[in-house]
Amino acid sequence: MATKKPFIISYGMEDISSSGVPFTFIEQIGAEDNEIDDPGMTPHRHGYYALGICTTGETCHMFDFERVVIQAQEMVLILPGQVHQAMPHYTSTGWLIAFTAEFLAGHPVHLPLVPPDKVKLSDADFAEVKTIAGLMKKQEAERGPHFVSILQNYLSVLLTLLQRNTCDRAEKPGPALLFRYRELLATHFREWTKPAQYAAALHISADHLNEVVKQHTGQTASSLITDRRVLEAKRLLLHAKESVKEIAWHLQFNEISYFNRFFKQHTGHTPAAFREAVREKYLSIPE
Repeated sequence: MATKKPFIISYGMEDISSSGVPFTFIEQIGAEDNEIDDPGMTPHRHGYYALGICTTGETCHMFDFERVVIQAQEMVLILPGQVHQAMPHYTSTGWLIAFTAEFLAGHPVHLPLVPPDKVKLSDADFAEVKTIAGLMKKQEAERGPHFVSILQNYLSVLLTLLQRNTCDRAEKPGPALLFRYRELLATHFREWTKPAQYAAALHISADHLNEVVKQHTGQTASSLITDRRVLEAKRLLLHAKESVKEIAWHLQFNEISYFNRFFKQHTGHTPAAFREAVREKYLSIPE
């Protein structure tokens, strides 16, 4: 049986690396006349983290519902599942470092649960980042003894520099339980709509889960589920070609009327009105 095509294209690590190591280093060189059929210019998401480093020029990307211009000496971290696309006519050079959470298992690095803002590096940090990136490129190309461990340590330094430059406004690291809950939420938000379902998978009570979530996020476990479902609905209404009814079924709403009420309750707009308004705003989705 053929696999059903996803509403939004998703790429796994196997699509960009055949080495078997959940890490790859890509050197990016922009041009005035970028190819419109470049896969990066189609709305898509990854099943891995992608750390972008701009060294010269600038590039414009759309991250979910925000256009972001990334300039020289700036870094950005794209999270698994985050919908994004590159805009045409970028002129930047830089690097993209793709990796999975498993690649950094055992390393004391905080991987954010929500997308952080881009960061402007100081001259000193930028010089250090360029040096480390050059060493990473060399290690991956040569693949000498213990090259994976070396890459893990270099990547840990880059992510720590990113965190240091966002520490005043980024989320603070929470307990492992919260991270596991957010991981489950990213995977099961369509079919698991009650906190008790996540609590059961985590072998804790729903009350304890709610207490931990509220203590570290200020929100209830239920509100995070709602937020995630609304976010996915917005992403699909903007980027997917499927009808509102098909999107409702994909998100496991049995009745389109229920989906309409749910979406309007949490956004103030019907799905159809939101789709029309957001597509008119971004002018990037062909009919």
